[in-house]
Amino acid sequence: MRRRTYLTAAGGLFAAGLAGCTDEEPTGNGNGDTGEEPMTVGEWADGHIEFALPPFQDAEELTAEYEPVFEWLEDGFDGVDTVTATPTTSYSAVVESVVNGHTEMANLSPIIYALAAEDGVNPLAVNWSHGSEAYHTYIATRAETDIETLADIQGHTIAMVDPLSTSGGLFPRYMLDEAGLDAGDVDTEPGDFDIDWAFGHGAALDALQAGHVDAAAYGDFEHPDDDDIVRVAESDPIPFDPVVAKPETPDAVQEALIDRLLETPEDVLEAHRIDRFGEVEPGTYDPVRNVAEAMGVDIADLEEDDD
Repeated sequence: MRRRTYLTAAGGLFAAGLAGCTDEEPTGNGNGDTGEEPMTVGEWADGHIEFALPPFQDAEELTAEYEPVFEWLEDGFDGVDTVTATPTTSYSAVVESVVNGHTEMANLSPIIYALAAEDGVNPLAVNWSHGSEAYHTYIATRAETDIETLADIQGHTIAMVDPLSTSGGLFPRYMLDEAGLDAGDVDTEPGDFDIDWAFGHGAALDALQAGHVDAAAYGDFEHPDDDDIVRVAESDPIPFDPVVAKPETPDAVQEALIDRLLETPEDVLEAHRIDRFGEVEPGTYDPVRNVAEAMGVDIADLEEDDD
């Protein structure tokens, strides 16, 4: 099964094929430059920006966190009457919405952006969070288990977030593979342990705390202040998730959106998981692409489909 088939199985209807990637992030690359008079943000959005959100936390909580940002965007552009959230139920569904233009903007997980970058989505900003410019996967267990190293997870069940989650899916499987376990890949199940897909970072941790599994993988931002939950390992740094605009967004609109996001004041983000929006630098998502390739995600030849 090629990755397009995998994306559909994971819950999205990724109708548009993805092309190969380069080593640099496209920024203001002229996807929307038709030689015509530059379009305003209000004209581009036809008065309404729909902003797709991934399922990495409770949809109502995430929408509430974003409301001040939406208001900040609304107030910044003539002709934009509303900015509203479009929650999704899978990581593939959120990228399908923006790639196919069903939403104007989206918050993508790092791995999804790495896969979709060459399909024309335009990176606008990085969501710097928790006082850092990067985060980590934590693999943890309960203090009462006999798990002390990653190799000890053999024969156990581990809760993970989503097959296409960066910190809760691909990175932990890569870590377990590097530890010598058969972790499978996007086409195969692991041979040395079982995965319980929780479809949320908090839900993965909850499964561990409730004793339903003996280990869990999640973003470090979810780790509790609890002596009963013990960190077994952490990943290399992972770049935070980007905010993107749909394909064929004119350069002038991209630049206006980027400027507005980078100018977001602290009080707008006071109740948000994001500390501030940062610039997307060339090569930011290369480490994510490397892990995706190691785990069998076909980035170089995504147009192939042999189902």
